Amino acid sequence: MTMYAWLSFILITMVQAGSPGPSTVFLVNNSIKYGPLKAIGVLSGDVFAILIMGLISSFGIATFFANHPAMFNGLKFAGAAYLIYLGVVAFKKSRAVIPAASIAVSEARLPSLTRQWVQSFLIGISNPKALVYFTALLPQFEKSGAPDLQFFALLVVLSALIKFSILSCYAVVATRIAAKLTSPSASKVGSKVVAVFFVFFGAALGLSIIH
Repeated sequence: MTMYAWLSFILITMVQAGSPGPSTVFLVNNSIKYGPLKAIGVLSGDVFAILIMGLISSFGIATFFANHPAMFNGLKFAGAAYLIYLGVVAFKKSRAVIPAASIAVSEARLPSLTRQWVQSFLIGISNPKALVYFTALLPQFEKSGAPDLQFFALLVVLSALIKFSILSCYAVVATRIAAKLTSPSASKVGSKVVAVFFVFFGAALGLSIIH
């Protein structure tokens, strides 16, 4: 994969991982309750779920399209179109009125870290869009003309590491950025950034397939 392709993949993954969402709100809340180190430990549940779904997507792509190589470019076109679709959805979300997310810390007895880890894992694993996202994204960076399970697995692991790194940074500075990350304005700005990146890269990847 070329340096441009690597940078494109990393940028797309960083934008997706860094945009405010349920994982971000949950992480900030835990960081305020438990402190950054324990919050990062809980975050590993979400990242582990994403890793599992990414590897499932990789295995499914490699297994099916290894037997149907003629359909691989079709998957690439569909994936590029899906990235553009995600951008359009994000743009519409940025224009909607979004209520502020609450991050108030309850004085009641806090749940155990094990229970919090399980809840973090369920937040990640209950989002079926992650499967579709990986299925759409991974083939865009395979230039050999056939699916490569090891290469896809490498991209999935890299995605998980990027998400873990970015959200860990959020946890460390949670008390300073909590209000910004969970405010309606932050959600709108994040959605606009996602929209621009996904539409741009979706179109660019689609054109690269043609050429």
